[in-house]
Amino acid sequence: MHKSLILLFHETQKLRTINMKLDPNLAQSIVDKMMESVPYNINMMNEKGYIIASGNKARINTLHIGAIDTIQSGKTKPMIESYGKFGQPGVNIPVEFNGQTIGVIGITGDPKKVTPLASLLKISTELLISQIHNTQIENQHKETLNHFLYQWANAEDALTDDNLVLRAQSLNIDLRLKRYAVIILTKYLRGLTINSNDFSFCQTPEQQLIIAKNESDMLHYLKYCQENNLTIGISNKNRNLKQAVQQAQSTINVSQELQLENVYYYHQISFLNHLLESNLHSLKALSVFKNLQKTKSGLELLETLDCYFKHNGNVTETSHSLNVHRNTTNYRLNNISEYFDLNLHDLTDTLQLYINYLYFKKYQYEHK
Repeated sequence: MHKSLILLFHETQKLRTINMKLDPNLAQSIVDKMMESVPYNINMMNEKGYIIASGNKARINTLHIGAIDTIQSGKTKPMIESYGKFGQPGVNIPVEFNGQTIGVIGITGDPKKVTPLASLLKISTELLISQIHNTQIENQHKETLNHFLYQWANAEDALTDDNLVLRAQSLNIDLRLKRYAVIILTKYLRGLTINSNDFSFCQTPEQQLIIAKNESDMLHYLKYCQENNLTIGISNKNRNLKQAVQQAQSTINVSQELQLENVYYYHQISFLNHLLESNLHSLKALSVFKNLQKTKSGLELLETLDCYFKHNGNVTETSHSLNVHRNTTNYRLNNISEYFDLNLHDLTDTLQLYINYLYFKKYQYEHK
């Protein structure tokens, strides 16, 4: 059998064949709680007939004769006579799970009086065990899903990985669909409802990743972040999840490095990201920027340049934003041109200055 098929088979079996047994600590807590309300001693035996919990602690780990008979028959068995340390008069009733006897509840006393109590205790215990089992199944499913999501998000091409494809099929996930990667900077997604068709997991202790199928759900997650003042990055819709995750992360990185406002989507920063990754900056220009931030007049020039770029090179809008006269803005821009030996009336020079300014902003963020 193919290695990936074997792995898939074992993971599926783990989810289906949890070997349910009575836990001694759980059994003792049930016994202690019940004995606060009933005037009879209660014993709980495991699948081999040994007492694992009792109101009489001296009897723990001893064999119970009546329990063995109950396990073998699978039926409620009253005990009329005493067997000394191996059992007292009372009733023994099987505890069942998935049609199998996994233990026995015994209550000491007149069988006619204690049998109804034993029946109630049996029902309560079986319901509790069923709930625990379902929780274990759910937790194992979450663990399996999270492990798959982590591998999926880091796969170069999931569709060429036979193991991932098989695991996706077992989890009913279609790897061929295009999806959004949504990264949110937060420890917990309190109050956020994730669509049942989407997936989420904790990518880092400070970061949540949501894999969204539909634009409407993606917009729902964005609205949640806006209302809760959370940083979010959203990729383009992509079949390659690893690329989508990288896009979402780049959106956050660039918006933080360049202090951009109202930026949530990768398409908003994709060009800026390419510029920052292209290594086109000049170390000489970076040195000039670093020197400018050391003086008050230099900081004034940096503020003007930042505002100038934010207003797309419009001197009038830059002046209004800075609350200075147009001539003052032009004077500062001329000074900037001299510092960098570039002409802001020349498109190529302006682009060169802009690229270097982006690198300077990134440098500031990394060294703040």
